[in-house]
Amino acid sequence: MTVLVALDSFKGSLSAREASEALAKGIRSERPNEKVIVLPVADGGDGLIDCLKDDLLADGWQVKTVLVSGPYGQNVEVPYLAKGDCAVIEMATCCGLTLVPKEQRRVIFASSYGLGEVIRDAYLNGARQIHIGLGGSATNDLGLGCMQALGVKFFDADGQPITDHISANDFCKIVRLETEDFSDRFQDLSVMAVCDVNNPLLGPTGATAVFGPQKGVQGDDLSRMQSGMAWAATILSEHFLKDFSQSISSGAAGGMGAALMWFFNAKRLKGIDAVLDMIGFDAILKQSDYVLTGEGSFDEQSLSGKAPSGVLDRASRNNKPTFLVVGSLKISIDRCKELGFANVYDLLSRSSGLTDSLQKAKELLTQIGRQWAKTYL
Repeated sequence: MTVLVALDSFKGSLSAREASEALAKGIRSERPNEKVIVLPVADGGDGLIDCLKDDLLADGWQVKTVLVSGPYGQNVEVPYLAKGDCAVIEMATCCGLTLVPKEQRRVIFASSYGLGEVIRDAYLNGARQIHIGLGGSATNDLGLGCMQALGVKFFDADGQPITDHISANDFCKIVRLETEDFSDRFQDLSVMAVCDVNNPLLGPTGATAVFGPQKGVQGDDLSRMQSGMAWAATILSEHFLKDFSQSISSGAAGGMGAALMWFFNAKRLKGIDAVLDMIGFDAILKQSDYVLTGEGSFDEQSLSGKAPSGVLDRASRNNKPTFLVVGSLKISIDRCKELGFANVYDLLSRSSGLTDSLQKAKELLTQIGRQWAKTYL
């Protein structure tokens, strides 16, 4: 028998690789003669580089690093993957929430300038096709900070250029932009936006309304950012003669999805599918008898576009029994089985609470691996 273990990260606890290895350890300890393949997955958000690194390095890719500005201007050393004229960048490594303690966050002042610096570095190193993983960002600046770092100029009502790293706090200052230098420099750059959300830029399901509070936006900042983003989107729509404010995934990563559409005419790729293709998932799936997948928290949002759903979809098409292993389960087991999972295991029910399950995640995953192997192998 061959078992494929393909978990996403258990946020706040384990990376995708750590979680997958812990589960595999339990299976191997119980059934040492069976083949267990560990293939960590991601849905395009934080953890993308960690997930892809081992497989792509084995295929001749290299890890490049560059020092850039973090979401609040701090220096951050950022890794990205490169091979020939291709590169893979993870937004969370340069603009991510995990880079800033909760007590120091005020999203209205956070900038995506650092992502632009990473894109520029990749371009100068020969990249002409770039996949950018959107997710886990600390920013809500409509990607304007990123574009500013790439040479786009933004001007206020007095005709003065905005020189500080642009954040959501600057939206209402902007009355026009110049893109000539940017277009001349990056006209041959093709960008793919890898993301796991479908939200538009504006409105009740938009970037600010849905993801702002998750990033810690409260009170007056929320209404200021909503009205400011609508204003900035109007300026961009008039400049490019295109309106992406209601496009699928334009609200990803604080509006970075929309920015990549406006400035690069970027193609949108469903995060989990892009990752599975890059790591050669289908070929490994075909030689497997069982699949175990999962993530830290499985809820209604997980049903569309998240890693376990993407893995289940491909496994089901190949008639491979697929099991769900999660930190906490926020929909019923019956619902999970209706979706197609053969069975479900969660860490929370095996611990004394959330904190305990986070602290003991490795141990609990190994226990689940042993139990699963006893039952199914």
